[in-house]
Amino acid sequence: MYNAMRGSTPPDYKQKCFDLCRDYLGGVWLNLTVDDVFVKRLCGGLTNQLYYCAFNEGHKSSDNKVPQEVAIRLYQAKHLKDTNGGYERLSDVIIALMMSEKKLGPKIYGLFESGQIMAYYKHKCFRKADHKNTQIVTQVAKTLAQIHAMDVAVRKNGNSFMDNLDNFLDEAKGLFDINSLINECNCQTLSDYELTEELSWLKKTVAAVDSPVTFTHIDFRGSNIMITENDGLVVCDFEYSCYDYRGYDFGSVFSEWGKEFGHYDHIYYPDDNEIKPFVESYIEESAKIFGKKFTRNERNSSKNLMKEVKQRTEYYYKNYFNLKEKIFKESKN
Repeated sequence: MYNAMRGSTPPDYKQKCFDLCRDYLGGVWLNLTVDDVFVKRLCGGLTNQLYYCAFNEGHKSSDNKVPQEVAIRLYQAKHLKDTNGGYERLSDVIIALMMSEKKLGPKIYGLFESGQIMAYYKHKCFRKADHKNTQIVTQVAKTLAQIHAMDVAVRKNGNSFMDNLDNFLDEAKGLFDINSLINECNCQTLSDYELTEELSWLKKTVAAVDSPVTFTHIDFRGSNIMITENDGLVVCDFEYSCYDYRGYDFGSVFSEWGKEFGHYDHIYYPDDNEIKPFVESYIEESAKIFGKKFTRNERNSSKNLMKEVKQRTEYYYKNYFNLKEKIFKESKN
């Protein structure tokens, strides 16, 4: 099992989480002390720190006006370049509120300079066993269509995921002697190719797919798709979402299709029978939102969407998971 945690846990984390709950939730939280609550750190945060905070068993209240258990996200430095003029979390705040309002993302109870207080959901993640569940797959596809249909008040231009790849490479070159590192770690794959040329090829190939630009999650993987016990499907981790090719989301979800979590070295491409129900549900929901203008666009035909899914899945797998696996194995030798 892969458990990601960003940064060390601060010694005063319990007091900090409790104070935030008192300040932003109020109500019965004001009658408690820090000893009356349970706080633990949750795994899964590649960028932020995530905590669970709830009443201890003996202090649970019948007053349901305020939540008695929540998730608290404490921001850490983002991995991608800031496009908000110095306030890198501006887009996060806007998106979090809109997704909460539309019931597509976690319900937001509080927003503060260094993080968010959200609803805590008892859930399981969208995994291999769920890929064969028609009802769940349909809901995932319809939820993605609703996300892509959102009109979000963030930048519509100049915030492409591919642009960030250029930034990553430039930053790496400024920090390290890349060629020396490649030789030192015996990374044969990286030594065989010129990264700048490969990135240029990748950007041209991705653009050639002609995937429409919509509001896009960017990291629409099973770990970010929560199948909750009581609230249906809830999607989380929108912090890198932006206006970009919708195909990124198709590629990210289908690159995990038919695989156990973390087994990215297992090569498996879903066939038409597995892709088609997802595509048909996506088209049905999009047509419900946009009407006939969606289906009249040839790029939204079943045939083109099937092609888009396959191409994006292959690019996503070959150019991310496969390369990552190769480099990891070579660096261990």
